[in-house]
Order: sequence, then structure tokens, then C-alpha cells
Amino acid sequence: MGAQGRRRGLGAITLAVALAAGGGAAFAQVKPIKVGQFFDLTGGGATAAESAMLGTEVALKEIAAAGGIAGRPVQTVVADTQTDATVGVGEMKRLVLQEKVDIIFGPIISQVLLASAPVLNEGKITSIGGTGSEAITPQAANFYFSVLINADSQAKAMVNQAADVLKAKSVAILSDSGAQAKSFVESIKAELTARNIKLTGTQEYQYRATDMTPQLLALKRGNPDTLLLFSSSGEDVGNSLKSLQELGWNVPVTGNYTVGAFAETAIKVAGKEAFKNVTGTNYRAFTHCAGAPAPVPFSQFVAKAKALKADAATRLSLPFAALFYDAVYLVKAAIEGTGGKTDGPSLTAWIEENAKNHKGILDNLTPSKTSHFLVGVNALTTVRPDRVQEGGVQERMTCS
Repeated sequence: MGAQGRRRGLGAITLAVALAAGGGAAFAQVKPIKVGQFFDLTGGGATAAESAMLGTEVALKEIAAAGGIAGRPVQTVVADTQTDATVGVGEMKRLVLQEKVDIIFGPIISQVLLASAPVLNEGKITSIGGTGSEAITPQAANFYFSVLINADSQAKAMVNQAADVLKAKSVAILSDSGAQAKSFVESIKAELTARNIKLTGTQEYQYRATDMTPQLLALKRGNPDTLLLFSSSGEDVGNSLKSLQELGWNVPVTGNYTVGAFAETAIKVAGKEAFKNVTGTNYRAFTHCAGAPAPVPFSQFVAKAKALKADAATRLSLPFAALFYDAVYLVKAAIEGTGGKTDGPSLTAWIEENAKNHKGILDNLTPSKTSHFLVGVNALTTVRPDRVQEGGVQERMTCS
């Protein structure tokens, strides 16, 4: 199916619902809960978006087989933002005003969310995506939550690694041009000042660039103890490390969440050797100690994803997919916890108050009235990105 077909496709996930619920014509007449899949399925965000959508598909199929949400079947409508803010606004209007969806999952790209947030606010639609810009506040996006750790949390984790493990006294920053990355740079500067660490230089590359040599040459002149790398796609990570390798600069690299979670994509670009002196950040739920098995909840999800779409599960980031699997079940809990309500204000209030008690693959969800980022810094750990087990489980740097 082409991009146009994905944008206009209406998929009814009701195959097992009627049977599971005792079926019959009566259940078929119940008004379905309409779910919008608002993802960046083409363009620069495609790999991450495909991973996220796989996670929602696994969860929605399970929910359908178990009888739906609050006794109602579920339908999905797919919208492709094409990783373009203008297209995203148009697709959000289609989902909210024409399709009249009840819930939306996505997007991945912060700029797309920020542009389309006014439509979400006006429609009072609850949405859970994977964006990390600090500009995405409850005031900017009233009913939106993110499963991605925000830029500030990533900055804290990376500075902790640089200062406490590498004992770095100076750092340089290489980041992309996206909204989340800009938030990250500001957060990093504040963290470095607090830890009395010298910033020798900052450089920015255009999202989806393939050669970062000019930026790296400029940063090399400052002779930092470590390079802080903030990327928003696995391909960007790979191209950054490939440029670093070709330059022959052996500086230790302290990477963000993307360096950890999308390492397999980056390795395809740069090769495993490029990760010899690199650390990344990831959710503790997707990591293990050397010689220990993978966490059971995540392993169970990996098996489900492979059973549903074996080819996709092999090439996509299953840790990132798992975040959206959890997101679907959190929304299900919110709808059922409010007595079947689907309006944004009701679901948002429930999530703000009760998400901390929700147990999924992830634990320790920490949203509040002032922050709709579901995951905080305490859920993070530093990983060796090139030490990956089946399904994407990574080895933690420390296991005390």
C-alpha cells in the first residue's frame, strides 16, 4: 500500500471482538471507539514511526480479541504526516474533523506535534505520542502525553555518565536541527553549569544529513573529553559515527536515547566497529546485566510482535514499539477507569492522577498536571549500544 493509501486507510480491528464478547449482532451495533494512527510513516521519521505503529497494532489486536475497550469494538484510521509539519496539520484536521476519532496515537516528530496541537486542543482529543521537545507542555498541547523521555531527562542522564563515569571536565555537543534537540542543548548547558563542566563547542546538523564532518572538525578543535551526541533517528546516529570514524577522531561518545534504542539501525550505516567507544541511553525495562536474561515483560512483547509481523519485528526497534504497546493499554485503562468516557479532559485527568499506578512493560510512570511526559529520568540507564540481544535488549553499563 502506498503513502496515500495508508493516509486514507480505515482498518476495523474487530475480527475477534464479537466472538470474544459473546458476539452477535447486538455487539456489532455498539458504537466503536475510533483510534487515529497519526504517524510519520514516510520521510525522515519513518523507521521510528513504523516501530511505534507496530506496538499499537499488537496491543489493539489483543484488545480486540479480549472484547474491546469498555465493551466497545475498536476501529483505526491511519494518517501519514510524511514527517512534515504542514502535512501533519492537514492530516490531524482530517482525523479530528472528518473522521471524528476518539483517541490518537502519535506522532514521533516534535515539530509535527507542535504544529498540529491547536487542532488536538480544539477537538479535546487525548493523544499519546513519542516526542521530546520541552516546548510540548500541557499548556501547548492540553490533552497530549509522550512516552518518550524528554530532552531534560536525557540531558541529566548523559551529563551523569560524562561526569561520574568518564570523569569528563569538558564536553562538546553535536545535535540535529529538530525542536527536541534544541531543547536538549539548552538543558545540557544548564546541567553542565551546575556540574562545573566546560562546554568547548556546539554544532548542529540538518536532520537526516549524511555527512557531519564539518561540524565534527569544528568540535575537535576544542579537544573535549567527550562528545555528547543527540540524534533523532538511527540513521543520523549511524552517519554521525561514520563521519567520526572517517575523521579518525577517537573521542568517547556519550549518546542520547536514540543512540541506545536505535543502535541496530545505526550499525547498519556505520558498522559495529564505530560503536567501540560509544555509550547510549535507554529505558531500564529494555536492558539486562551481562549474562542475565532479558526482562520477562519485554520478552513477552517481543514474542507477540514477531507472531503478528515477523518481518517488521526483525528490522524495527522493538523497545520503541513496546512504548506504544504500553500507551494503548494506558488509554484502555483510562477509558475504563472513567466509566467509558473518551473525551480529552476526562482521560487527561485520569492519566495525570492514576498513571503512576499503571503497570505495563514500563514501571514508574510519572506524569503530572505540569508535565505530560510519562517517563522520567529515574527510568533511564546507560547502555552499551552494540551489545544487543534478540529483540533489542541491551547490556547495561553498570549492574549494582
